[in-house]
Amino acid sequence: MPIPNYLRTIAYLEKSKNHFTTFHLKCICGCTLFDVYESYLDKKEKDLCQPYYDALDHSVTGGCFSNCTKDENGNIHHWIYFTHSINGPREEVIIPPEPFFAHIKVIKIQCSKCGKEYIIYDSRYNGYSGMFCTECSEEQKKYIPHFKLKKRRDHSPVEVCIEVEHDESLEAFKENTGIDCSFDEYTDAYTCITIYSIDTN
Repeated sequence: MPIPNYLRTIAYLEKSKNHFTTFHLKCICGCTLFDVYESYLDKKEKDLCQPYYDALDHSVTGGCFSNCTKDENGNIHHWIYFTHSINGPREEVIIPPEPFFAHIKVIKIQCSKCGKEYIIYDSRYNGYSGMFCTECSEEQKKYIPHFKLKKRRDHSPVEVCIEVEHDESLEAFKENTGIDCSFDEYTDAYTCITIYSIDTN
């Protein structure tokens, strides 16, 4: 199984087994120790997301069960039912639009020796969903995430190991999805990614 194209220049110690490929990361300067940063939503962004999350939560937990219907104009209506009967009393829950930044997740690393930074995961562009399922709006493309350091107990830099899953070959991928992509695009459209940080312990 292949290493994602966007990580190929900093990958080493590659091992493959079945659908999985694992590899460590090394800066172009040769250093293998990094600080790891994860994107997060600031308070203003969390406040903007809260009405959306509250409406979703209410639609799931506000009654005995919930469902969606579509009217003649194609609009989806969300209903919660207060009894176990679909003919019983119900309430429509208005779910506001999801803020464009709500599910953007970015992980980056910074070399502890030379300070060079690498994006090792960006949900807008990496993985199968980022590559082929979710079309980024201009707002999402221009969005600049906030980052926080993923601190270790001893605050020391870490080695980074990545495991990616490609659950089918390029040929099977093309046949099953109907997507005629290049090999490099296929390598970036992994099914799953797991990122490990390894400290001196």
